Amino acid sequence: MSLKFKFITFLTVLTPIFLLAETFDLSIKYLGITAVKVAIINEDSVLTVNAKATPIASIASNMNNYYKSEYSGNFLPAKYEKLIDQGDYFENRSIEYNRNTLTAKRVSNILPDRNCEYPINLASRDFFSALFYLRNAIDEPSGELWVDANRLIWKVTYKVIGNEIISTKIGKRQAIKVKLDFHNYLNGEKERSDMLTNNLVTEDRSLIFWFSDDEQRLPLKAKFMMKPFAVVWKLNSYEK
Repeated sequence: MSLKFKFITFLTVLTPIFLLAETFDLSIKYLGITAVKVAIINEDSVLTVNAKATPIASIASNMNNYYKSEYSGNFLPAKYEKLIDQGDYFENRSIEYNRNTLTAKRVSNILPDRNCEYPINLASRDFFSALFYLRNAIDEPSGELWVDANRLIWKVTYKVIGNEIISTKIGKRQAIKVKLDFHNYLNGEKERSDMLTNNLVTEDRSLIFWFSDDEQRLPLKAKFMMKPFAVVWKLNSYEK
């Protein structure tokens, strides 16, 4: 076997891994001020997310959160970890999903009384794996997905509501505008949770996303209508 052939074979084996490596840097703004910086890495079937409050925002509300989702095909998580530090609220927990028994097992490393096992839908995802699944799902004009938000089953309906040109730090992009609405499927009582994910899951307000209208489907922008002002996410940079 020639050296050239071995090298080509080596590259062929590595190509799927490289194709899955993505890095996103985003800002979350409130009242036009950047409050949180978010870094998302999608590599080798693992999503990692770091969210940290900016110095000016930490005066009012501190945040230093870490999330990790280990998923299989179609962004179905097998394990989800959360380390939450929001000043007066902390989490250090992991959730393991069993698709055969349709259950999830939650283990807290801070408060053992929060350990539990609860039912899930076959297609239940955490907030971030659901976001990455949605990137491809919007080829259809409407549909549904299922989100596990602090052991509650949420049915999420999405609908493409238009196309717009979005100005971002990576330039102007044609975007697909998608509206997400949430339904507490079993009417369970919500627990206190982190500000970045589960607090966005509510029946009272919609979540709007703008994805780039190309093969990449980049999450260019998101808007959540909190009172009295909206929270806006924007993409700053993307590498693949």
